Amino acid sequence: MKKVSMFEVIALSITVASSTAVLFTPYFTAQIAGQSAWIAALAAGLLTCIPTAAAVGLMARFPGQSLIKALPQLLGGVLGKTLSVLYAGFFIFFAALSVWRIEAFTIRFLLPETPQVVIRALFLLAVGYAAMSGTVSLLRTNVYVLPLEILVPLLAVILPAARLDFSFLLPLFEEGIKPVLDGTILLLGWFCQVPIVIMMYQWLVTDSRRRGWSLKAVAGTLAVTATIGIGFIGILAAFGPSQTRTMFYPAFALVRIISVSTFLEHTEVIFVVVWVASIYLTTTFYIQSFAESISDTFNIKGGSAKLWIMMATVLALIAWPLFHQMSFFSLIAILKNVGSIVGVVFGGAIPILLFLRVLLFPPKNKSPEGQEEGQSTGGGVFGSKIKDQTDSN
Repeated sequence: MKKVSMFEVIALSITVASSTAVLFTPYFTAQIAGQSAWIAALAAGLLTCIPTAAAVGLMARFPGQSLIKALPQLLGGVLGKTLSVLYAGFFIFFAALSVWRIEAFTIRFLLPETPQVVIRALFLLAVGYAAMSGTVSLLRTNVYVLPLEILVPLLAVILPAARLDFSFLLPLFEEGIKPVLDGTILLLGWFCQVPIVIMMYQWLVTDSRRRGWSLKAVAGTLAVTATIGIGFIGILAAFGPSQTRTMFYPAFALVRIISVSTFLEHTEVIFVVVWVASIYLTTTFYIQSFAESISDTFNIKGGSAKLWIMMATVLALIAWPLFHQMSFFSLIAILKNVGSIVGVVFGGAIPILLFLRVLLFPPKNKSPEGQEEGQSTGGGVFGSKIKDQTDSN
């Protein structure tokens, strides 16, 4: 039996949140909050600690069960399954956004002559294999990627420090507090992916000592806040708010100005490798979660069923551009106007409301349905199995 720790779950939540926020959100937020965009980033991260702690407390009441299995017990059969289907829609939506992001970046900077569908197909085939390899493989791989994901933003600010002008960060709240609040709400949609990961994967944690889990999760949220906040500070200090609000990829532009020596002149390669690895893991998480949501909601048992769901999902995402014209500016609009709101609702508001439901009206805790099914879920189709540990207390 392979043991999954709370640290591994929180580490994946850091990867999911930071990888989806690092490229476009500085551009969005600078348009709204100007030089106070970095304040919005810090505020959004601190606010996310609330739904994060709520998610940990919520899932602690349902040991051995993911959010999807717990919802019918919380809200009743009809409402619970309806919300489960909505969460499945959330997972496939964010998976599609992740694929769209990697595709847009690759065409713009790496392989401009390569057909769009080829890039998408190669990426999704790799993601599909990772998704079918199981949750444990995903969590284990992410542990090795996470240190680089935190180190790269730090280096992106430290290495070109002599060329940064921190006066661009002042004065604070020059246009009032409302733009900062608007920027904070926009960023919440990406930070609030942290509670989503926790609600889907906390059931896999085999450590029976639940004390301290909330603090660990909040610490992980603060790590995301520090990573993204430092990135915002470096970007604004390098380009200023006026230029940042015109740059689609300001984080990538910041890394490209670094030139430590001839050997390290092209440091943007490191940034690209780390970001591609992170978005790869993020997309894998969302496809796995979509398959789990569908199988748990409709009580589809067996690893082969999940295999077919994942395969169908990958094929649908590959075929999607063939039936719908996908422009770069459509991606920008959807990320800013739709993705953020959806993230706030499913990762911020709903976890808090469900936790309040548990506190005010504690449900009768039922044992997880289908112990054997739970065993196969953690290990994936190709991976090793994890036993579904329930709380004996």
